[in-house]
Amino acid sequence: MADHGARDHAKWSASATSRNWGCPGALALAETVEKLEKESEAAAWGTACHQVSEKCLREDRDAIEFVDRVEKTKEHTFTVDEEMAETAQTYVDYVRGRMAEYAEATGDKAVLSIEQKFSLDKLKPPFEAGGTADAVLWFPKWGLIEVIDLKGGRGVVVEATGNPQLRTYALGAMLANPGLAVEKVMSTIVQPRAGHKDGRIRSETFHVVDLMEWTADLLAAMHKANEAGNAHREMGDMQWAAQYLSAGSHCKFCPAAGICPSLEQKATDAAGVWFDDLDQPRIANTPDSLDPERMSRTLDMLDMIEDWIKAVRALAHTQAEMGVEIPDYVLVPKQGREKWLDDAEMTVRVNCIEAGLAEEKFVNPGKLRTPKQVRDALKKVGATDTIKALDGLSEIPDTGTNLVRADKTTRPAATPKAQKFFTVLD
Repeated sequence: MADHGARDHAKWSASATSRNWGCPGALALAETVEKLEKESEAAAWGTACHQVSEKCLREDRDAIEFVDRVEKTKEHTFTVDEEMAETAQTYVDYVRGRMAEYAEATGDKAVLSIEQKFSLDKLKPPFEAGGTADAVLWFPKWGLIEVIDLKGGRGVVVEATGNPQLRTYALGAMLANPGLAVEKVMSTIVQPRAGHKDGRIRSETFHVVDLMEWTADLLAAMHKANEAGNAHREMGDMQWAAQYLSAGSHCKFCPAAGICPSLEQKATDAAGVWFDDLDQPRIANTPDSLDPERMSRTLDMLDMIEDWIKAVRALAHTQAEMGVEIPDYVLVPKQGREKWLDDAEMTVRVNCIEAGLAEEKFVNPGKLRTPKQVRDALKKVGATDTIKALDGLSEIPDTGTNLVRADKTTRPAATPKAQKFFTVLD
């Protein structure tokens, strides 16, 4: 079984249902930037947490056993800490608790499917659609299927009621387990790191007939998205955007947010951006005097504006890393923090002792002080020879790049990743 980070997604994935439903053109627009999409550290953290929770359920273990072990995703590596373990354990405890509750109430055993992959092919959608549910529980004597989704995020609180992603999981669970006498479906979100008025674990229960009626609306949304994809190749960009793009709260994790004209227009309108006679963007130094109701609406827009800004910056940085020249901007190396080499500790200690430096000046409880702190302490006692002896025992790690205005930095330009691996031909 492949780890979460290595799994492929269907064109219409369950996790993108809300976005694709709210914005018919999202799929088509995302295809233009899909090769540029990077795994964010926050998303990777959630993926690693899912991997820990899956191992707990499959191997009948507790998450605390995985602390200090390494979990890898597509682009990141994490050492499992107590926070990740506690998040995973909350989800694991809920799944186990539901199974125990059913066994006590009925004397029967619930059926658990872990990371159940499903396809919506039986519905004949216009393109591949499906996903993977974190956990699916079948309670035969209750006539109930429950889909459980672990959310590792703390910044975005996810609703259980009417959640298109969870309803897609529920639909997928029905299709992946045909022949079950199901009367009701329950969808549950476990989000340990984010508070909610309904609790960190919250559910929605609905009759299977309601799910079937909702499915008709889902298929209609899929066909609308397919129509948008076909029209994208035929219509002019402005006309197509006006007809098929719709900015809103569903834009937050859209891979095309950085190039979306609908989101750009909505964000700049909300921010009060205008262009002067030289076509330069301008914005008032201070907000207008707003009445409370207008202030409330403006505040509601701020998250969307901030998300759009982050998306544009991320897209520009990715393109620059690929060798695209952006006028007036340059990639520069991040300023990593200097640290001692792995095998340097004994040599540093011996040199500091021989220089007559008091131990508390070069050692914090349990570990060496930073290279800069040690050098500063040696300077104060005049141990210049020792400072020279420590040359080559520390390093400043390469932690990536930043994209900044060329006229606002003194740092040397960094080499784009694309040029590190490929020869640029004139």
